[in-house]
Amino acid sequence: MTEQAGDWQASACILCECNCGIVVQVEDRTLARIRGDKNHPASRGYTCNKALRLDHYQNNSNRLTSPMRRRADGSYEEVDWDTAIAEIAAGFRAIADTHGGDKILYYGGGGQGNHLGGAYSGAFLKALGSHHRSNALAQEKTGEHWVDAHFYGNHTRGEFEHAEVSV
Repeated sequence: MTEQAGDWQASACILCECNCGIVVQVEDRTLARIRGDKNHPASRGYTCNKALRLDHYQNNSNRLTSPMRRRADGSYEEVDWDTAIAEIAAGFRAIADTHGGDKILYYGGGGQGNHLGGAYSGAFLKALGSHHRSNALAQEKTGEHWVDAHFYGNHTRGEFEHAEVSV
C-alpha cells in the first residue's frame, strides 16, 4: 500500500527525553497536522504543546537548513555538510591531540531540543579519550552541596527507605 498525502503516520517527538508517540499528516513534505498517538505504549495519546508545535520548528522561516561557518569578521557563510563535519572533527581531534581528550566536556540535555545526542555521547567521548559530561542540572543544582554543607554540615538526601509515605 502506498502512502497517500494526508495519511496519518506514526512518529515520535524528540524535543525531550520522553519521546512521546505522535501521529502526523504530511503534506508537501511538511507537518500539516500532529496529534498524540493513542497506540503508543508509554504516552497513550498524550503529548505536550511542544510536540503539537513541531511544525513551527520544521517550517519556521528562520530555521537553519545548512551548516554555517563563522568568518573572521564575525559574519557567517554557508558550507556543505561534508565540509562542516570534517572541520568540526578536525577541531575536536586537534584539541584532544594538543591538550588531551580529557579536556573535552559533553554538555547535553535540558532545555528544549533534541536529546538523541545523549545516546551517542558515550561513544563520542570515548573516541576522544574523555568521560566528562554535564547537563542543565549542573546549573540548576550547582550550589546544592555547598549550601547543604554550610547549613546542615553535609549534603542532605531523602531517607525514602525509612518513610511510610513519600509524595
